[in-house]
Amino acid sequence: MKRHLFAALTVFSLAGLAVIGLTADKNPHGKIQWACEDCHTAKSWSKLRSPLKFAHNETGFALVGAHKAAACIGCHKTPVFSRVAVACADCHTDVHKGQMGIACQNCHTTENWQNRQDILTLHAQKGFPLTGVHATADCEACHRGQAREEFANTAADCYSCHQSQFISAKNPDHVQGGFSHDCSSCHTSSFWVPANFDHARTRFALTGAHRTVACASCHVTGYAGTAADCYSCHQNNFAAAQSPNHVQNNFNHDCTQCHTTTAWTPARFDHSQTRFPLTGAHLRTACVACHATGYTGLPLNCYGCHQGDYAATTNPNHSAAGFSTDCQTCHTTSAWVPSSWNHDAQYFPIYSGSHKGRWTTCADCHVVPSNFAVFECINCHAHDKATMDAKHAGRQGYQYASTACYNCHPRGTH
Repeated sequence: MKRHLFAALTVFSLAGLAVIGLTADKNPHGKIQWACEDCHTAKSWSKLRSPLKFAHNETGFALVGAHKAAACIGCHKTPVFSRVAVACADCHTDVHKGQMGIACQNCHTTENWQNRQDILTLHAQKGFPLTGVHATADCEACHRGQAREEFANTAADCYSCHQSQFISAKNPDHVQGGFSHDCSSCHTSSFWVPANFDHARTRFALTGAHRTVACASCHVTGYAGTAADCYSCHQNNFAAAQSPNHVQNNFNHDCTQCHTTTAWTPARFDHSQTRFPLTGAHLRTACVACHATGYTGLPLNCYGCHQGDYAATTNPNHSAAGFSTDCQTCHTTSAWVPSSWNHDAQYFPIYSGSHKGRWTTCADCHVVPSNFAVFECINCHAHDKATMDAKHAGRQGYQYASTACYNCHPRGTH
């Protein structure tokens, strides 16, 4: 209606001027520097020229943004164009009621009244920087319980706005756990979840598989006074372990001696730190193979575990020959057979030279099972005594006996 009234007043005023003659002091628009024909035509005084020759930026107030589409009467309430203010608050009602100052342009632009990019700087100056999702949230999301657009006396702590999230949180249960109301100790303004609680700052840094375990798995009774030792959480694993049996063998409750947080199995007990370092085939042997009777008071010598191997060996017969029970004399931890006994280097070449492949068992030469110092050459070398006596006539120390043969032929050669 105002627009129609303004148009009617304009037509009425200009029609009168057309009769009495237009003068500067009678111009309904006041003193202006533009000619009537810049805006009006001879065809119709009320219908303005399109496009206007008049340029609004020549007035010192360029029309930009949403102002370009605004009706003239929206700002010019009277035909006298000079009677108009240039401050935003003169045209736009201050819904903030002076709380934000009178410079609307600090938060708004002419492009869009709702553009609040500059409010980020203003908010930071007020002591609550808008970061993360706070930067895109509607003002009313935090400034609640007040008249619209009034922002004074709004609490700056997280809990005041996020109390419902605090109460509804179940993993972990914040209320039951007596968590601090300082949400920023675990959460950021970017995302409410996942939380970023730094467990490393506690007495129990989370490593390995602990990083993916649900909080409630360890904090079953709450978050205060939770034990920091492994056994408190892994007592069931300890009791269920059978290879070896942890309970029966009275194992230490310090699980870290054998296990890591990466995985409960396999264990990594460092046998090298004991009096019996594991080497060779022992590295692949199941614990219970040696610790059949437990983990305390075990012998450290080979015979303690390998007595059965010792007794079962018949080539040569260890028991009959009364061999030393110091298995390391002939065997290594790499394999029980073949033995490391070096017959060729220490006594007589049977794996090389003319005797290689000429015998089957130790008993071929060592005819007395209980005494390997006794050996026979003549059993294989079927020489008759008469021939050997004649052939060795005049040889000092000659006897028709195996020991004499060895004395002259220690390497089995002529």
